[in-house]
Amino acid sequence: MKERFRVPGEWERHEACWLAFPHLAEEWPLGLPMAQRSIASLCLAIAGPGKEPVRLLVRNADVERQARALLGNAAGIEYVPAAYGDCWLRDTLPLLGHDAQGRLHGLRFRFNGWGGKYEMPFDNSVGDWWLDRLGARAAKSKLFLEGGALDSNGGGTFLTTESCTLNPNRNPGLTREAFEHALAELCELRRVIWLERGLRHDHTDGHVDMIARFASADTVLSMRPTGEVPNAGILRKIAGVLRDEGLSIVEIPAPSALADTRGAPLPASYCNFYVANGAVIVPTYGLPEDDAALEAIGHAFQGREVIGLPARDLLCGGGAFHCATQPEPHAP
Repeated sequence: MKERFRVPGEWERHEACWLAFPHLAEEWPLGLPMAQRSIASLCLAIAGPGKEPVRLLVRNADVERQARALLGNAAGIEYVPAAYGDCWLRDTLPLLGHDAQGRLHGLRFRFNGWGGKYEMPFDNSVGDWWLDRLGARAAKSKLFLEGGALDSNGGGTFLTTESCTLNPNRNPGLTREAFEHALAELCELRRVIWLERGLRHDHTDGHVDMIARFASADTVLSMRPTGEVPNAGILRKIAGVLRDEGLSIVEIPAPSALADTRGAPLPASYCNFYVANGAVIVPTYGLPEDDAALEAIGHAFQGREVIGLPARDLLCGGGAFHCATQPEPHAP
């Protein structure tokens, strides 16, 4: 019988948070330095008010110098040389958890650059390196998927989207039932809650961490359309499915329309926050909805400081704060 482990909720205590410093100019055609500043600000928030050690991957000595120039001598940040491509560690590193004996495991999907769209050297191997470094057992799946496609309530319930998980560019012919069976072979599973699709213009084909996130075992945060905001119809359908599944919903206002400097639409979301030990770091965009979103998320995570950080520059590269982080859970 295979060993199964529990994937914790993100609000549970972490040993550390792992991030990667952006270094590929081709990943950031609108400005690598701006992305680097965003990741530096995120590191400082997690290591400071977030009360969580940061392990920052750096590609080489030159990239480490660039990171240190922005982070200075900040406490709680360790620089870790590693071979990686993208900075989106939520997707390229495994999801970690412990089994009943307290042993660390990593849910290791195969990775093909988000359906073959953004393939970069080392992104399909950095996950194995990380498991070896941590001494974690690899729970390897034959399926192609990314960590941002799943959100766990810590009790065996997962959120995901059909538009990503069942996409032919990852797993041709895969059904809901086959995915649930494959997941149950590797980790504790009670049920999968399926949402039809994520945000339009999301490069990931609709990762769930952009549209709905657990705040507790039975409470989900999702975005409420106010007026004719982008994705209004999609967001209303999401709320309906979550209610039908018997979950409590904390509504966050959906952000107004947002575009990059070339006028291309951006999939702005307040759901792509990171829950650190002492704080919740929330993406903001200089929009009228920012303050109300911070307030709603603060109510959902009582006892943690709520920190809003500008995320437009990161979003131009395809993600925000949850996409860039991967927590190492606290040993039981």
